[in-house]
Amino acid sequence: MNNAPDIIGIGVCTVDYLVIVPRLPQRNENMRARRFARELGGLASIALIAAARLGARAQLIARIGDDDAGAYIRAGLLAEGIDVSRLLVAAGGESHVSVIVVDEPSGDRSIMTRLPTSQAVAARELRREDICGARVLFVDKYNESTLQAAKWAREAGRHVVLDPSQPYAEVEPLLEYVTVPIVPEAWARAWLPGQPASVVAERLCQAGAQIAIVTLGERGAVASWGGQTRAFPAFAVDVVDTTGAGDAYHGAFMYALLQGWDVPRMATFAAAVGALNCRALGGRGALPRLDEVENFLARSAS
Repeated sequence: MNNAPDIIGIGVCTVDYLVIVPRLPQRNENMRARRFARELGGLASIALIAAARLGARAQLIARIGDDDAGAYIRAGLLAEGIDVSRLLVAAGGESHVSVIVVDEPSGDRSIMTRLPTSQAVAARELRREDICGARVLFVDKYNESTLQAAKWAREAGRHVVLDPSQPYAEVEPLLEYVTVPIVPEAWARAWLPGQPASVVAERLCQAGAQIAIVTLGERGAVASWGGQTRAFPAFAVDVVDTTGAGDAYHGAFMYALLQGWDVPRMATFAAAVGALNCRALGGRGALPRLDEVENFLARSAS
């Protein structure tokens, strides 16, 4: 029996401390919060959890500290069925922690981060057989390990999905090996100011992507593939917190890639998962199971 994961992610995992406020505070303002919560976060963590809840087998390669936050991260990933056998622990290290202030009426948020004290996973710590054994590789930044992993994945004919946490100039060396970049609107605007999302998606395809997507939040997304470019609308839900919506979209799109669906079906499915995740507090608070997404799509189509 093949126990290799369907998806391997190399990236960030965090502990998020969420603060819900009646509105985002002004400078020097003293405000009473509506609610506090602690949650698992990070681009890679939430994307993999989203895919796992839908039915994919996922493994995360990352480094955490041996502090309380690191223990919380490990326990949270295990509870979601994520393979943590390649989750490395830095002795005496502090894990990645974020404080997220959420505007209650809109779900918009401001984020403050304490970076981890340990180094990122090094290329020498990766195993080629692990990367090539998965069908999809997920990365969220360019460094020596993600570049090496992406090269191995492409040599094995695997998909490489990118959610960039760095500007274009820093991830450009990686784009040669990325088959599916899914980038947020702010990243697209910083790269090509004044250009519509369609142009950004097309330029990413020209750089080598098979499918390129620019996500636009509540305005949906634009995808380019095979000489086509098309806009896909977002789904309307009662928004509580938009944290993790983009990560959920990535996880759902990776699940859809595993199914071999066409791009319109994948983009619609991912939009539904991203929207459904906005219904509760935290990056994974409302990540849906597959049957819930299917029922939601059926109701939306009727």
